[in-house]
Order: sequence, then structure tokens, then C-alpha cells
Amino acid sequence: MFKWLDYLLDKLGLEGDPEKLVLYSARAILVIIICFVLYQLAKLIAAAIFFRIPAVRKNKMAETIKNRRLIQRLMHLITPLVVRLCVPYFPTRAESWITKAATLYTIVIIIISLSALLDVIDDRYRQREVSKRRPIKGFLQVIEIIVVLVFGIVIIASWIDESPLVLLSGISAFAAVMSFVFKDTLLGLVAGIQLSSNDMVRIGDWIEVPGKDINGIVYEISLISVSVDNFDNTRSTIPAYALVSGTFKNWRKMSEAGARRFARPISIDVNSVRFCTEEMLDAFSKIHYLESYILEKREAGRLPVESDMPAGETANEKHLTNIGVFRVYIDRYVRHHPDIRSDLTVVVRQKASENRGIPLEVIAFCSKTSLEEFEDVQSDIFDHIYAIAPVFGIALFQELGGGDFRRSEKKALKK
Repeated sequence: MFKWLDYLLDKLGLEGDPEKLVLYSARAILVIIICFVLYQLAKLIAAAIFFRIPAVRKNKMAETIKNRRLIQRLMHLITPLVVRLCVPYFPTRAESWITKAATLYTIVIIIISLSALLDVIDDRYRQREVSKRRPIKGFLQVIEIIVVLVFGIVIIASWIDESPLVLLSGISAFAAVMSFVFKDTLLGLVAGIQLSSNDMVRIGDWIEVPGKDINGIVYEISLISVSVDNFDNTRSTIPAYALVSGTFKNWRKMSEAGARRFARPISIDVNSVRFCTEEMLDAFSKIHYLESYILEKREAGRLPVESDMPAGETANEKHLTNIGVFRVYIDRYVRHHPDIRSDLTVVVRQKASENRGIPLEVIAFCSKTSLEEFEDVQSDIFDHIYAIAPVFGIALFQELGGGDFRRSEKKALKK
């Protein structure tokens, strides 16, 4: 291969060290040109065979391999192969250095090719539904780290002409120091494995982390961190260790069950609570959801009162109250709402009274889990509750504002 080059150099008439310098430099340049030409030729052949055949080009695996440049990286292995074949044409004292350089180059190409291969595996796995439940990116990153460590030891051993086992014996003490320095990274590594193996978080889960301003959909689970697309169009990254060591809320079960709970109170003015009169019960019995309830209570001996405040013996009898009937109405109205899961818990309860009226809390599960639909259903229900409250003689409690004081002043001036 180099005979014609040697022949040309002989024509120049160089002798001694200048001849050797020019000779070996020319050979080195020729090797570089050969490596470059063979690399470009191999790329063209690979592209023609692998990417231009219609059946192969349309294959998803081939597309993934092309996007991750796996073939292009493997083609770089031609260079160390050519260099090793040309080693005998260089000085003896340079052979060991050329061999070491070729070995180093080969190992680096193998590492980046394995990294591309692992990316191909992850990309293909992500296209499966199971990837949302069992992401493997963390495990692939562990494999990549192990590969880099192993080949790194091989590189160092080849350059110092020692066995890799000798290096391993001295690395144990070094590893103890490194484990202290990279404590957080190692904790994140273990936590990332725990998150995946225990199925604590999946890609696509809606999670909420208290105190971290994180509330959104999990975008990616890597070896030591979790990326979340927040609902305000920002992306947050939190260490996996923070999720394992702390607390967070995962809304996955809500999505799987197809039911989202709301628990929302309304405050009732204490002054509007009263016993039901005959006229009130007659009016309530005409309401669809209360007809059977009023009839049942009347048959059970729940008598009406003649006035809002019964006196004497009538106060000892059982009477219905407007707040009690109102609570029953809300319960039945919510249960019959088309977007409420009546097979799950529906509770309308009266909580302990406070200085802001009587809290009446409505707890139910909505069949709409998306934010927009859920808020629409919840708002529709409470719009109706606020509007229907005066029918039962119920006044909702709210604190006085500037407008209330101005109206009071106007009334006082008119008097």
C-alpha cells in the first residue's frame, strides 16, 4: 500500500532524519485519508441498504436507529481497524503508542454506540403502553454508568500496562471517598430505582408536591430526577430522593377510577334557621326531590308549627326545620345529577358552627376528571344551591362589605 509512496519519496533524494520524518508523516496522512474515505463509503453503503429500501425505511425500528445515529457511530470502528493494520509501517517505538491510541478510540466508539443503542431501546419502549407504568430509563442509565466504569478501568489499565484486577483492588478505597462526595447522586440513584420498581410514579401521572410549587403531569423519570410539566406551562425537575423521602400526592387512582371528589362548604346565616310551618311544608312537598320525604316525615309524626317560634308544649314535639329540609334537598339533588357518581360517597353534612355561620359541606364524586369539565360540573351544582336557598327561607352568610354599610347609611338617612 505504501510502496508507491516510498517510491515518490525516494525520488526526492532525502536522507537521514528528514527522510524518516517526511516518510512517516506522509504515511500518517495517507492513513487518515484512507480512514476518512472508508468511513464515508461505509456511510453511503449503510444509508443505501438500511434507509433507502422502502420496507426498511418505513420500519419504526429503522427510523429510531436513524434518529439516534447508531449506524453512523458504529462506522467509526473502521478507523481503529485501519490503524491497527498499518501499525507495522511505522517505527517500532511508536507501535505501542499507536496501539494504545487505537484501543482508546475503539473503547470510546463502543461506549457512545452502546449509549445510542440504549437510547434506541428506550425510545422503542416508550412507544408501548406499559412504559407509562414501568419506565426503564433509570435502569438503562444504570447500565450506561456501569459500562462507562468498566471500560474506563480497561482504558486506564491498557495505558499503564497493568491488569484491570490490580486497579479494582485500589478502587475500593477510592470508592468510599467518592460515595461520600457523591452522596446525593447515589441517594437519587437508589430513589429512582425505588420509584420505578414500586410503581410509585409513572409517566403521565398527575402529581402534586406540597411546598415545592409542583403540580402537573410527569413528563420524564430519569435515574436521579423526575420532570413535571406544571399546569402553568412551566417544567419543574425534582430529585427522585425528595419524592421517596418526603410526601407527594399522586392523582393516578382518581383517573383510573374515573371519579374526582370535591368537598366544598356553604355558610348559612344562623338567623335564617327556623321550624317549618304548614305553609312551608306544603310548598316543599311540591318540589320533585322532596315530595316523598315530606310525606314520609308527616306520616312519622313530624308536625308543622303554627309560627316560626313554637311556644309551650309544641316546642317539645318533633318538628322539621328549613335547614334540615334544605340539607335533604341538596343530598337528593346531587345524587340525581347526571355527572355525579351516585355509587360512590355522597354526603351533605353540617359541620361545627363558627363565627361565620353554619357550614354545610357537600362531598361527592364527579364522573368528569378533567379540570375544565370538573370545575364546570362543580360550579353548576353550587350555582343551583345558591339560587335555590331562598326558596327554603335560607340566607347564605357573607361578611359585611363597603356596599352593605353604604346601604345601611342610606336607609338611616331616609328615616
